[in-house]
Amino acid sequence: MIIRTRSIKDARPGDLATYRWGRLGQLADGRIFAPSNGLLTKYKAGWLSWKDYERHYLSEMESLYQRSPGHFLKLLQRDEITLVCYEAKPDKCHRRLLAEFMGRIGEGQGITVEFDIR
Repeated sequence: MIIRTRSIKDARPGDLATYRWGRLGQLADGRIFAPSNGLLTKYKAGWLSWKDYERHYLSEMESLYQRSPGHFLKLLQRDEITLVCYEAKPDKCHRRLLAEFMGRIGEGQGITVEFDIR
């Protein structure tokens, strides 16, 4: 299973849009994996450091996984998935955090995961 990440400018039809705002167009709806409005607002306003944002976002994803593991496991059954967001680079973007989180879940399920993070 390959997990890719891309900026929206490099997205292709069928890629999973993991952002909350904006038009989906030809992208699949993955808004359930977007950071909460409150978290994103606090980070963009400078009230949270990247480390704090990262910790809170991963906590949100862990909570979602505990409530609804099927959302993650369904995606991990594919041969590949591309997670898309607006940030130009993945170093400070939730799409990379989500990919890594999904990779850990996959490994726990015995699924070999490869990454292509951009």
